[in-house]
Amino acid sequence: MNDFNTVFDSASLTGNQSSSQPIAGAGLPDQSVISDGSGPRSPLDASVLRFEAEALALTNYQIESNSFSSGGKHLSLVGSDLSQSGVAAGVFDGPTGTYEVRVGFYDENDGISAADITIAGKTQSFLLDKDLPGNRDTAETFTTRTTHSEIDLSSGDTFEIETQSQLGEYGRFDYIEFVPVAAGGADDAPVITGDRGGSDLLKGEIGGPASDALLSTEQKTLVESARVEAFAPRGSGQTYYVSPTGRDGNPGTKEQPWKTIGYATGEDSAVGAGDTILVQSGTYTEIVDLEKSGNASAGHIYLKAEGDVTVIDPDPNNTGGSAWHEGVIQSVGESYWVIDGFRIENSSFAGISLRDADNIVVQNNHTFKTGGSGIIAMPDSYFQGGDQEVTSSNITVLNNTIEQANDKWTGRGDPRGVQEALSIWGVDGFEVAGNFVNGGTREGIDVKTGSRNGSLHSNVVTGVASVSGTRGGYQGGPAIYVDGNRADTFNIDIYDNVVYGNIADGIVIADEVPEQGDVKDIRVFNNVVYDNGLLGINQGAGIAVSSNVSDVEITNNTVTGNVQSLVIDGSDYTKGFKTADVTVRNNIFADDQFRGGLIEDVDNLVLENNLFANSFETSYQEGIGVNNLAESGNIQLESVGFRESAAKDYRLTADSAAVDAGLGTPSYITADKDGNKRQSGSAVDLGAFERGTQTAPLNSGHSDSKITDASPVIAKMVRYEAEDLNLNNYKVETNRDSSGGKVVSLRNTRAASGSISGIFAGEAGTYQVKVGYHDESDGSSSATVTVGGEAQRFRFDRDFPDAAPSATTLTERTTHSAVKLQKGDTFEIEGSKQWGEYARFDYIEFIPVAAGAE
Repeated sequence: MNDFNTVFDSASLTGNQSSSQPIAGAGLPDQSVISDGSGPRSPLDASVLRFEAEALALTNYQIESNSFSSGGKHLSLVGSDLSQSGVAAGVFDGPTGTYEVRVGFYDENDGISAADITIAGKTQSFLLDKDLPGNRDTAETFTTRTTHSEIDLSSGDTFEIETQSQLGEYGRFDYIEFVPVAAGGADDAPVITGDRGGSDLLKGEIGGPASDALLSTEQKTLVESARVEAFAPRGSGQTYYVSPTGRDGNPGTKEQPWKTIGYATGEDSAVGAGDTILVQSGTYTEIVDLEKSGNASAGHIYLKAEGDVTVIDPDPNNTGGSAWHEGVIQSVGESYWVIDGFRIENSSFAGISLRDADNIVVQNNHTFKTGGSGIIAMPDSYFQGGDQEVTSSNITVLNNTIEQANDKWTGRGDPRGVQEALSIWGVDGFEVAGNFVNGGTREGIDVKTGSRNGSLHSNVVTGVASVSGTRGGYQGGPAIYVDGNRADTFNIDIYDNVVYGNIADGIVIADEVPEQGDVKDIRVFNNVVYDNGLLGINQGAGIAVSSNVSDVEITNNTVTGNVQSLVIDGSDYTKGFKTADVTVRNNIFADDQFRGGLIEDVDNLVLENNLFANSFETSYQEGIGVNNLAESGNIQLESVGFRESAAKDYRLTADSAAVDAGLGTPSYITADKDGNKRQSGSAVDLGAFERGTQTAPLNSGHSDSKITDASPVIAKMVRYEAEDLNLNNYKVETNRDSSGGKVVSLRNTRAASGSISGIFAGEAGTYQVKVGYHDESDGSSSATVTVGGEAQRFRFDRDFPDAAPSATTLTERTTHSAVKLQKGDTFEIEGSKQWGEYARFDYIEFIPVAAGAE
């Protein structure tokens, strides 16, 4: 998301104040900032003080009735005087304490109202600019916002809502509520519980400690299998020691260690390039500043935890001033360090913060309940965009565990820019690999704002964006995010990651600031993305690409069980450009909750040889603004043929339609998610895992692809099922009356015609050629069957009495009575649709008619 949570300023209006009585008892459950309006609101916690807006002292506001509004009424500036502004004021009469303040209102799509919420003299401003789908006060346009995350109040303090309408947006407010903040602050806030969408998330708290007691056996195996080879420093210098029982005046030997880590890493210690600092077991309450550097010749300075070492922020609630980008272990302008094996808990901002850093490795650390990022690399002081904001280089983040990051962030209205669980911001050259990101209020791993020339691979991300779908939340919050923002972001590989059970999106490529920082040259492959999103709350995309993004390749991913699998949508480009030059190939998109995906506002999209496994009428939804779509070889079935979906094992069975069904892969993909050779059968398998069978292929290639052999059914009569051949524009349909239970069809494709091709693999001889097809009653398709260079044409003109493929419409035609064939000769069926006749073909068979054919 944005690097800073902006609070919009708007003109402050004045009005009268008077007391009113709060309503206690009922309110909103955790839900999205954009409500889906799917049902009545749940009862409010008795400790929450809610003031209905219509019960306040009103200046220029009118009261409207609405069955969805709390109390059946809300405020509106419709019919108000020409000032187009209004005030609702009240007096707080609850018990003295610290409160979070929330407002409920309607944010419509016909204007942008401005609002000031003033509580005990402290004002927060925002715009009603979310443009929810509707121009009236409906369930779809109702939303909420946290305006003050923590404010001390006493009985008698005043509050007011000041609003100015704009165009058709009339500043409709429903209520204001005050939620007591427990002692200890955000650490005691409730968390989402339960199992997300059938995934194997931790039961109970999302993002609890990753201990053996809380992780299932499958999770532990998943995390450990994702770990990569750690960095091994090559320095051969001195070794120094730190121990809780030491003294900083000691020489730092094993027998006389230093006491604080910060002294060892400080400018006054004897440590130099190539040296090692071994920190002994214990708890250290301090901020650790790296105040010196290694170098390329002598090597890194190696800061290593020996045993169980926990570092705790001495002032965990200091979130103001410069603390917003500090870390418990932090570096400013230093280089050539390795930070290895520490546990960091309860920080004010980051666990580990690298600012203007170069050649630093962060590995094998464990951060827990950090106020901001668990680990972040970022600029120290320059935030004006462009290449100047790219202030770090060659950052490596390996095998870390990051849990419950951004723990102090309370949602929209919280001015603290806490960033993401693992943030790579303004970095040229990076590797983020083998990390386990578990839980957190915001995004998971974010590569953003000018970051470039790096890879993000072999990570496991689960349970992040817990605020998405809650009162203070927002619709987004990807588990893995690439974002241009204020500087160009490019040349990034995202592969071999497992992204599951997250509250919002899986993998998203986007740009939040048009005409400043675009995103291009991104490759997404061999990822397993499943069970992400909340139906009715957010888009829950498995993989998404947004505006101001170009040159993206999405290849051989397995995406299943999400709200929707694929979103290519540049419709938010009010400036800049819409999505362009995207290739989506050899993927599995399966078992979606809402739809297969959305394609809208994109130029130059290649969509080929993907398997959509769902029961929807179409594979995906196509919107407006799609230019130059090259679609071929995609198939839609009801089931993929996963080995064991219930156990989240998305490898392929031998009879899966995805086996040997792909096109050739780019040269940068040499292995599958398991490290096996990417192509070991007659063609590449679809999805992240290569099964490597040699069985007859379901090869749904396009006309430019290499035609592959398809094995005959019996020795004398050679039959090829149409669905096993190379398909151009044709799609596979399930049909119990067809041979093999499948048929190919031009239904649900924009193309008017298509082709089916193969290579004859029988003995040399003379053959009669027959095709099996469905001739229905609702059109007259044309067809051309070419065998051995001889073309025969016919029409689907028998009009059997059924408009859908059935036993009644299945028929057979001899196209060639005698044609000489050699092994290796090609054949092709071309069909065109007409009205409701979709040129459905079942098979082609070759029957020997002369001696020698056997």
